[in-house]
This record gives sequence, C-alpha cells and structure tokens, in this order.
Amino acid sequence: MTDRVLVAHTSKIAATDEIAEIIGTELAGCGLRVTVLPVAAAESLYGFGAVIMGDAATRDAHRFVKRHRVSLKHTPIWLFHRGTPPVPNDVMRMVRKLGAGAPISFGGAAPDWDRAHAWARYLADRLAVLHRGFVSN
Repeated sequence: MTDRVLVAHTSKIAATDEIAEIIGTELAGCGLRVTVLPVAAAESLYGFGAVIMGDAATRDAHRFVKRHRVSLKHTPIWLFHRGTPPVPNDVMRMVRKLGAGAPISFGGAAPDWDRAHAWARYLADRLAVLHRGFVSN
C-alpha cells in the first residue's frame, strides 16, 4: 500500500472542486501525499493507495469508474456529494457497485466547510489504519 491519495472531483459546479481542495489540504496536513484533480484528468490510478471522489452522479464520474474499474476493485474509495442529504440514489448505486465507504453530503445552498474538514480528518485516520506499516518517501 501507498500513502498517496487521489482526490478527484467532477467539476467546478456547486463548489465540488473547493470541497475536494479542502479534503486534499486536510489529508496532506495529516502526512499523506495527495493529488487533487478533475476525474477527467485522472489518466491512471497507478501508485494511489486510495481514491476520494466528489459528485459520483455525473457522467464524468461514471466514465472515470468505467475507465479504472480494474484498479478500483483493489483500491479503497470514498464518495462525497455536494448537496443536501439524503445522498442521491445514483450515488448510492455507485457506492454499492464499488464497495465504497459510506458517502457523505456537504450542504445545500452553502457548502458545510466545517463538515468537509472533519470528514477529511476522519478519512486520514481510516487511511492510517488501512495503510499501517507503509513507508512514506
């Protein structure tokens, strides 16, 4: 396993990219090596020990999952949604398909920035457990 984490977001619509940046910054502050980029720019998952993806209901997200389906079978993945709970049914289907961790929603008209920070710290703890024993370069 590796301490590299991909935080992939689908677009700049509805602050998804800003939430992804917050998550990436928090994870990096916890000692993980993080890459934040749009899902369309994720050419390969090689070397990533985990994936966190924002707004899994979009067409780009579905393309990402299809393109990386083999790698994602062996990579821990969590999904977040920019919107109000409950998480949309299509996101829940993606969670089941990928065996992903429970998805989370980040607010309605205004994103819940505090919740994004807290969830990222939670993920950092989970990743530390999953990757216990890795050597960081």
